[in-house]
Amino acid sequence: MDEVGARLGTIAGLRVTPYPPEKITPPAGFIGYPEDLEFGQTYVRGSDKMTLPVVIAEKLTPARSVRKRLTDYCDGAGAKSVKAVLESGTYTQFHVITVQRVEFDPVTIAGVDMLAAVFTCEIVGSGN
Repeated sequence: MDEVGARLGTIAGLRVTPYPPEKITPPAGFIGYPEDLEFGQTYVRGSDKMTLPVVIAEKLTPARSVRKRLTDYCDGAGAKSVKAVLESGTYTQFHVITVQRVEFDPVTIAGVDMLAAVFTCEIVGSGN
């Protein structure tokens, strides 16, 4: 989670924590807790696989621009693309990260309503 958070933090203007925070100031990103961990994906513990949510939260106002602000993070390429930034990183704790999809969800954190883009990431690393 720390390495993914550090890599996400390279996106200019995005405030990032490597864990779900108690409160945030948008635009903000954080790494959620793993959804699952699958052991022994290859012969004799050769690799493990984890599904990790990466969340980008934006304020809801002004309403007409929240879509554009989130779209920049959802692009497949570019300086603010979560997919491009995470997949191009070099990591020591795992081998590869693949951003599989993004879903949108209204969230409330510390009493503040926001719109979140929740990226589902698959991480594969050594099973040792």
